[in-house]
Amino acid sequence: MSDIEREIKETNIRLCLDCGKCTVVCPVAQYDPEFNPRLIAKRGSAPNNREPDKTIWACLSCYMCVERCNYHVKFPRFVHALRAEAFADGTQVQCSHGGSFYTLMRMMSRKNLQQKRMDWLPGDVKLAEGYETLFFVGCAPYFDAMFQDLEVNTLDGVKGALKLLNRAQIPFNIMANERCCGRDLLLQGDKKGFTALARANKEEFERLGVKRIITNCPECYYTLKVDYPDIPGGTGIEVLHLTEVITPLLQNGKLNLGKLNKKVTYQDPCTLGRCSRIFDEPRQILKAAGLELAEMEPSREKALCCGATSWLQCGAVNRQIQKQRLAQAEASGAEILVTACPKCQIHLRCAQKSDNSKSPGVEIIDLAGLAARSLD
Repeated sequence: MSDIEREIKETNIRLCLDCGKCTVVCPVAQYDPEFNPRLIAKRGSAPNNREPDKTIWACLSCYMCVERCNYHVKFPRFVHALRAEAFADGTQVQCSHGGSFYTLMRMMSRKNLQQKRMDWLPGDVKLAEGYETLFFVGCAPYFDAMFQDLEVNTLDGVKGALKLLNRAQIPFNIMANERCCGRDLLLQGDKKGFTALARANKEEFERLGVKRIITNCPECYYTLKVDYPDIPGGTGIEVLHLTEVITPLLQNGKLNLGKLNKKVTYQDPCTLGRCSRIFDEPRQILKAAGLELAEMEPSREKALCCGATSWLQCGAVNRQIQKQRLAQAEASGAEILVTACPKCQIHLRCAQKSDNSKSPGVEIIDLAGLAARSLD
């Protein structure tokens, strides 16, 4: 059985009823009449039909279609398989930002790599001696360097996460030579590049004796928890998102937050929400910090995507989705748009900066960074 035949079976793609519910809820299809999930599913699963389909690169992997599908057809995963087939056949992929992040990820898979990526670490953060519990930083140090013109501060979320863990007296360490988790390579279709990067990370985990990983980035969380175990050998490592660690401590009184008394709204990241089903924990953290939550419409399972993913093509359609989400945030009446994903912060901030309006719009802050402010 070929890889694509296996994916057709495991994604239930032939259970598609051609009802069109996926197309109705798809944020890309709302603005791009050429993008149609049900037709992509039909074309991609047709016997002996291996004609290249350029529309597959527009999928946001937001899983809105899966949420709506009565038969839980895993359309995004099927798209990833079609991309992998196209990538292996030499298809030239249109990447945003000149493909710089993909180049960086492939560089990180090299053996004997030595990086200097700890200069951002605050001097008052306490690290454990060993690596039984590892905090996986992700690409925030690179994001902030790449997007300086957007004035993003994704490291604020990482620093906030470390501060919360220190206050909760949870020992952890950080790898000085940590590599990207590789999720974007996997979503792009470069399975070979992803596997090389994942194996390099796994070897380092094993060498250091890592038993548990905590991460603030939803995409790192999902990739380490779901995708890495699929690689031969697995990892056997427990993977937790920061909100899963902090929320129980708030509930049992082992960690207390100060009261910020601000009105906020919350952006459910697709990977943390619809993919990982983590909806309540972020909201409980906001409540514990004395923040008034004004929900956007829609939210939770129906929340609108930030409009871009995996650094693939990002054009007018993506910008329209982002502006739609920002309008929903401003309609909530909140002072602050809280994100739990660095990419949400980057993409929504980019849409704000591209707007010619003189109004600065709602302030965008990472959840962990905002919660850590309450400790002061």
